[in-house]
Amino acid sequence: MAHEWTSCRLGDVAITNPDTYSTKENWPFVEYLDTGNITRGTVSGIQKINRGEPLPSRARRKVLPYDIVYSSVRPINRHYGLISNPLPRMLVSTGFVVIRAKRDRADSRFLYYLLTQDPVVNTLQVIGEHSTSAYPAIKPSDIESLECQLPPLPEQKAIAHVLGSLDDKIELNRQMNATLEAMAQALFKSWFVDFDP
Repeated sequence: MAHEWTSCRLGDVAITNPDTYSTKENWPFVEYLDTGNITRGTVSGIQKINRGEPLPSRARRKVLPYDIVYSSVRPINRHYGLISNPLPRMLVSTGFVVIRAKRDRADSRFLYYLLTQDPVVNTLQVIGEHSTSAYPAIKPSDIESLECQLPPLPEQKAIAHVLGSLDDKIELNRQMNATLEAMAQALFKSWFVDFDP
């Protein structure tokens, strides 16, 4: 029930930027996600960098399963995502704020859906526009200071499960549409360009 929801700051139920990579760790390779390579939870590319190759100076933030990455620059561009299954030795840009739920207080997927709602994105954009940077930028403390309403943990998980199932169906439909479009283009080319029988 909604009356059981409690008010809190996001910083009460999550921590930001918990783990940083040091070059002293000398990983044999790095799987690097930059801010421009994820939009609304969809990853468009990850760069594999082997030992000995130059590592981008921003490749420093470590992620664990179900960490949220949220670009600190121009929130309105929606460069964010939930890293459900990070790749081995994965690092993300310091242009992201990495948000890790305190598992005894909050469900990661619930927080992800909370942080990606239009009113929250718009609020963070306004905060960014009032920053001292040359472009709209937010700080981890801006995310930690967000006021939110949270239901009990079992209810958070139930809500996140329903929303996640809907997202999965939307993604499946998108993939099916892309396949059908490719088939239609191939048939069109075959019949009207190549004049196949």
